[in-house]
Amino acid sequence: MSPIPTMDSRAQRQRLRELRERADYLDSTGAALLRKYGKTLREDVRLLMQDQLATLRSARTAAGAEAQPEAIERLDRAVTALDESLHLHLGAFRKSPTREYVEAIVWAAVLTIGIRAFVFEAFKIPTGSMIPTLQIHDHLFVNKFLYGLKIPFTRIKFLALRDPAPGEVVVFEYPYDDDADSTGKDLIKRVVAGPGDKVRMADNVLHLNGKPVKRWILNPAGSCGQESSSGRSCRIARECIGGQIFTTQHHVATQPEQFEVDNTSDWPWADRCSHKQWHQCYGPHALLYGLPENRAFPDFEVPPGHLLVMGDNRDNSKDGRFFGLVPMDTVKGKAGIRWWAFTDDWFKPNVERMFTFVHDEQAPDGDCSKWEPKP
Repeated sequence: MSPIPTMDSRAQRQRLRELRERADYLDSTGAALLRKYGKTLREDVRLLMQDQLATLRSARTAAGAEAQPEAIERLDRAVTALDESLHLHLGAFRKSPTREYVEAIVWAAVLTIGIRAFVFEAFKIPTGSMIPTLQIHDHLFVNKFLYGLKIPFTRIKFLALRDPAPGEVVVFEYPYDDDADSTGKDLIKRVVAGPGDKVRMADNVLHLNGKPVKRWILNPAGSCGQESSSGRSCRIARECIGGQIFTTQHHVATQPEQFEVDNTSDWPWADRCSHKQWHQCYGPHALLYGLPENRAFPDFEVPPGHLLVMGDNRDNSKDGRFFGLVPMDTVKGKAGIRWWAFTDDWFKPNVERMFTFVHDEQAPDGDCSKWEPKP
């Protein structure tokens, strides 16, 4: 058993540790200052400080973990000499350790805020409107750079690479002030139609520009995932919009007294209005979109600068069929990577779903007509 160190040896080791840390700091700081500002010094001063730096490095190497008192004293003298020279000749350019730490923290905060404001932002799924693509409490990174950088607290964008496209999952700020639960909050839905697209739903089938979207029924009465506790079954389908392939679900009745759908199987509600009463067909904000007439009736033609969004959980999603269109300038970004996910009980992490892309499958050449569903 090794002998217990005396107080003198403990104090010596503590002093050595502090001197070595100080020497490392002076080595990096002195070398950087001489490299940047050495030309401003007289040649004799610059040569002197270079010698002091070399002496410090030599003394630091000699002062190992078990250094003798003579080596410690030599290191102490080298640290003191270089410290005084730096203070005397380069003190105006020298930063204290406290200032360096503060600057590092400030730059880290600025970088974090900048990345969050302009590049990527974390987002947590609050509801089940995007089941089965996104589960409640999934955590995502949202790409904010793709659709343009936004000046904070405004809707002014710049440097946009492109606009949101049909089929993409986007995060946007609820654009209206008629819902206390949603106003000012961020929502996440899938873009189903863009400017100029003509859209409607008939018998739970989405139609774009006069044609039903290409889809494949996976299960006519399968599990509703996190919604299974409702006692319903769901019709699970793969759909393709804008070259993006994804999964949707609709409720189906398992008991005679249940309705097939919670939302509506048809949209717009053609039986509630005529083509000159479109604000009754398309939601409370329809008159904000353009002229109070829809020449494409019963289809709805999305006007410029707007998007129609829906949830993949079609019968349990408060989306564009109810609150109206989403202005382009309220879109914050495109859903990117799911970096954290839970199992259905929300207590255990689901490793298989972590670090996966939200847009995980595309049609060949981005063309839904070339997609051939395989059983």
